[in-house]
Amino acid sequence: MLIQPRGPKIRHSSTDTPPFFKELMLNKTNPTERDKAMLTATIEHSANTTAGETPLTDGFHLVIDALKANDIDTIFGLVGIPITDLARLAQAEGMRFIGFRHEQHAGNAAAIAGYMTQKPGICLTVSAPGFLNGLTALANATTNCFPMILISGSSEREIVDLQQGDYEEMDQLNAAKPYAKASYRINKAEDIAIGVARAIRAAVSGRPGGVYLDLPAQLLGQSIPAQKGKESLFRVIDAAPKQIPAPDAVKRAIDVLKSAKRPLILLGKGAAYAQADQEIKDLVEKSGIPSADVDGQRIITRHTSAMRICCPLIRIIRCRYRHADRRSLELALGPW
Repeated sequence: MLIQPRGPKIRHSSTDTPPFFKELMLNKTNPTERDKAMLTATIEHSANTTAGETPLTDGFHLVIDALKANDIDTIFGLVGIPITDLARLAQAEGMRFIGFRHEQHAGNAAAIAGYMTQKPGICLTVSAPGFLNGLTALANATTNCFPMILISGSSEREIVDLQQGDYEEMDQLNAAKPYAKASYRINKAEDIAIGVARAIRAAVSGRPGGVYLDLPAQLLGQSIPAQKGKESLFRVIDAAPKQIPAPDAVKRAIDVLKSAKRPLILLGKGAAYAQADQEIKDLVEKSGIPSADVDGQRIITRHTSAMRICCPLIRIIRCRYRHADRRSLELALGPW
């Protein structure tokens, strides 16, 4: 797991070597060639912002800025080429990175975080094998309607498309499509913000689900003017607007419910996602209608003035079919 670095945040236009990289080099007794190259590239990046030159930013920072612009502050994942530096810089910019030993677990954690917060959970993986490990969690998020975005590094498109044998060569975008609500690939640095915004909206709008975002390695190293990068940022406004049913539809449902002899309320995970616990509790208590929480593995029934838990999920299924001929109406709330 990566450790949150101490010290000031990295600034794109700073002319000094970022403190995070200085600390990285000082704390390493035997810096690797990759560490040295990373420090050299950072110094060169800072040198581009000297007097008379246009300040630049790169794909790494644009991905981070796009996530932060949409109030996403946590990433789950497992680092490696080509996204190691992305995770390091995200930490340096104040984001929280939670590392795992396997991408599937990171993806499941991101999906659950998305379900609990109503913001898409972010899972970050390397290309090919790391992507495939995260794909299992992506499929689970899509099936169970958990808002989650799987972000994976990938090999160069030109080599992959011609099957010339690139590092961890794989057509990840098409591999993810059957298991995701939506899949996007970003090829230009100036399109990073709109790509992240589209992924966020797709993950939480309508029926929530998993979204795949493909980031080729060369995209992260692309540089554009910092001002242009700032202007490209998008903040998704009202990604999942509340949908109020028509008054006549509500009245019709109430009339049907009133005329039912043996109604039953079924609560799905959509009811929990809406965080309408108190409203549902009031409905059950005031109406006296038995309710089955099919995702919470319990059934709630009314007994005098109190509600009590009377049987686990397996008995709910049996109960539903055993009394099917005696039940006249089934009211489903949040039936994902």
